[in-house]
Amino acid sequence: MQKIKGVNLGGWFVLERWMKNSLFENITSSRDETGFVLNHPKAKETLEKHWETWITLEDFKWLKEQRINAVRIPIPWWLLDDQPYISPLQYIKKALDYAKETNILVMLDLHTAPGCQNGFDNGGIEGVIDWPKDSKNIQLTIERLGFIAKELGCHEAVYSIEVLNEPHFTIDLNLIQKFYVDSYHEIRKYTDKEIVFHDSFRAKDLSWEAFFQENKFINVAFDLHLYHCFEAFLTHGTPLTHVNEIMNVRIPLIQRLMKLTRVYVGEWSLGIRKDTLIKDEGFDFENFYKMIASLQLYAYTYASGYYFWSYKIEHEGKYHNWDFRSLVNGGILNL
Repeated sequence: MQKIKGVNLGGWFVLERWMKNSLFENITSSRDETGFVLNHPKAKETLEKHWETWITLEDFKWLKEQRINAVRIPIPWWLLDDQPYISPLQYIKKALDYAKETNILVMLDLHTAPGCQNGFDNGGIEGVIDWPKDSKNIQLTIERLGFIAKELGCHEAVYSIEVLNEPHFTIDLNLIQKFYVDSYHEIRKYTDKEIVFHDSFRAKDLSWEAFFQENKFINVAFDLHLYHCFEAFLTHGTPLTHVNEIMNVRIPLIQRLMKLTRVYVGEWSLGIRKDTLIKDEGFDFENFYKMIASLQLYAYTYASGYYFWSYKIEHEGKYHNWDFRSLVNGGILNL
């Protein structure tokens, strides 16, 4: 299979306030979609307009012109009549049609779960990690994955389904891996397309070797999210710290994991904490960003592919290094 050169279409079907703050105007108490639907007086009308306009066929055409061959589309678990949420199902189907028309492959990424799997805004309910506390949450997630496989997995544009985005690193890995196995078997009732498992921020854990070798999976992959702005040794490191992480840590890790299964870097960006980076006076940030971009693009060729986070951000410069389109247009990212 060809190497994936992909982009995430984040903030479209799962809201994150930082990605499009204007949607949350006059909502001061929340940064996630749960808070949005509970507090916005015209939530349905506003969401439908957002789904219709945030990303269009013209965006898919532009991505194709940049030689992007795949997109990862975060979708929520609330695809049916799941109060208080509003289902974007019909708009997701339209997105798949856009992908088919432009010959772009789609990874459908289940980005949220009942009770929330990570406590992040991208999990639907910030500050809550109740998903692993109730087996009914886990079972509903598995059932919803079956629905996704049956309802959307047959679409010609879909080539993979990710069972769950970023389960929190505090959740028992045995529970997560059992959930992955059960989800695999549920999805396999409807499709033989690729199934993707996230590393739960523990790609180096040795249990993954047995997980992939003993379960006799067919057509699966492993998803790593590799950032430069969260871990203290990077946020408070030197430019060389970032270079070393890419070249001497990530490449060997990817090489080792690729012996077990296909590996995707499902999320990465150029987000770096400028204020805490140890640097000289007059530091050349523009060329530093270009270098970090090029090094990551090189390193991730050792994997089966990558997806930049994210295609577009509504910003005034603050989140520029997460905005793929702006970075390409500005000459920082050269694919």
